[in-house]
Amino acid sequence: MTIQTVTLSQLVPPPANPRKRIDEAALAGLAASIQTDGLLQNLVVRKKGRKFEIISGARRFRALSLLNERGDWPKDAPIPVEVRTGLSDEDTVRLATVENIQREALPPLDEAEAFARLLALGASLEDVAAKAGVSVLTVKRRLALASLCDEAKEQVRAGDMSLGCAEALTLGTSDQQRAVLERLAGQNWEAEPETIRDMLAGEKPSRAEAIFPPEAYTGTVTTDLFADEADTLFDDVEQFLRLQEEAVAALVAKHEAEGRWAEIIRAPYAQWWQFKEAGEGDAAGVVIHMTPTGRVEVRENLAKRPVRPDVVEATRAPAKPKVQAEYVAPVVRNLSAHKSLAVMAALLDNPRKAREIAVVQMLNASDWTGRVTLDPHPALAAFEEEEAPATFQRIEAECAAFAAPFRAMEKGYSRAARWCWEWLPAQAKDPAKVYEAVKAMPDAELGRLHTLLTVLTFGQGSLDTLDRGRSLFNAVAGDLGIDMRRHWRPDEAFLSKRRKDQLVEIAKESGASIRMGALKDYSKATLVEALVKHFERTKTAPDEAPDYDLKGRDWLPGAMLFPAVTAEGPVEETPPWEDLPEADEEPGEDADDIEDEAMEPEGETAFEHAA
Repeated sequence: MTIQTVTLSQLVPPPANPRKRIDEAALAGLAASIQTDGLLQNLVVRKKGRKFEIISGARRFRALSLLNERGDWPKDAPIPVEVRTGLSDEDTVRLATVENIQREALPPLDEAEAFARLLALGASLEDVAAKAGVSVLTVKRRLALASLCDEAKEQVRAGDMSLGCAEALTLGTSDQQRAVLERLAGQNWEAEPETIRDMLAGEKPSRAEAIFPPEAYTGTVTTDLFADEADTLFDDVEQFLRLQEEAVAALVAKHEAEGRWAEIIRAPYAQWWQFKEAGEGDAAGVVIHMTPTGRVEVRENLAKRPVRPDVVEATRAPAKPKVQAEYVAPVVRNLSAHKSLAVMAALLDNPRKAREIAVVQMLNASDWTGRVTLDPHPALAAFEEEEAPATFQRIEAECAAFAAPFRAMEKGYSRAARWCWEWLPAQAKDPAKVYEAVKAMPDAELGRLHTLLTVLTFGQGSLDTLDRGRSLFNAVAGDLGIDMRRHWRPDEAFLSKRRKDQLVEIAKESGASIRMGALKDYSKATLVEALVKHFERTKTAPDEAPDYDLKGRDWLPGAMLFPAVTAEGPVEETPPWEDLPEADEEPGEDADDIEDEAMEPEGETAFEHAA
């Protein structure tokens, strides 16, 4: 390793870069930083004939080229470089990948391919996790994305699909993924990960998916006379799976008899990055991927990469599919937000309890997500203006009362905020002016503000799950005597997301069936309409009203209790925080977290360069 100077014309960019997209605005900022302060970090290169191929510093090279095009950097100006010798092409790829990961987190899909590249060169999961500064579990999650079909990867990189949806797509074969993308392309709504999982796992197998002779199946089928064989479904799923297994075994025997190795992967998705197209001198074979639902994908003429056996085992996808939840994700989030806002509004009337919560949170004891830095609870952002409940309006009005005096104390750039609850804790303010104003507050007003700021941070630990355990949130709600009947009524938004069989049970439990007659004659849409009217009519029913009206007035789903009660069984004995990932892993790394991650800026910023 030596240090020398070269000119811009002597440098050539790397043949491959782990970072697939370059932020042009960030590149311009980096160029401006170099023009002002010079190149503060050497490029790492290797000799390539009379030229020097860049291993690390491709963005700095692009920034220098941009300055040269503008006439701000002479072609013969000296550029310090660190020359590495004795590097193979694989060493170069490894160094470039690690450098990109360590400098700034790659976009998740690029990170997935970078992790796969390192592991395919023989690295261990622990080594990759340590170099990337993430947990082993995060590496495993990323690797699932590396086997997505090209069409899905393009949509993720273009920002047309969230990473939550991309993760859900990994449950299907490449052909299934493309089929799902085609179905979604014709929709005018944004798909949820749960919707994609249902599309991949919630259907009966079709005749087009069978790799056994059709005459071998002796069960009944469901057929659409006006459709093709893809819409002819096997009713006997157990027989279909048995026949698929027999056909897969025969396929393995055939390839092995012809002198090729054959490997079966029984999992929701296959780690295709562990294989490559067989070249000269490689032992060619076939990989048969069979999903838990019996769908089969066969790829021939493959060779195995030198992946460590422990990595192969550790990254194997679980074969057992997840059990379908009682409530879909949008319903869980909506109900959880309603419950959180009800508790928050009640806390406004109980300063003592609010201060108790403040002390608990300041001691770093909270459900799942601590918000002691005044991160407003996401329940506040869960509703549009036209559907905001009275609990939200109560909290916003209290924030508006305190926001006005502090408006004149803004410091620096004013943060755009639609609501006072957003602006009050987030906008930077002149500390001296705020301190003087707070000192002048009477005790009662100061206590009221302290209560409000505490309230803004407190709610259910996560809106994306039903809280059925011994949580702080449920304990506080119990002490406050929260009755969700006073804050929430079953409306069209809730009812329309229930299945028809669930709506029938709601009609019976709430007394609506007495007036509705034969429920089997109702479609789902008419059931929803009738139930909305029933709950609206009975919400103010007096105590002397008929029993069926009182049932409508008092009906509440178990999910709205503290703790929530669902059909999934008894409450787990293990507190939820004991099942959380380790501290070096992002908790709940699903649709929301991953989307936030995908929005993070890419590449080396001008600030990082100057540092």
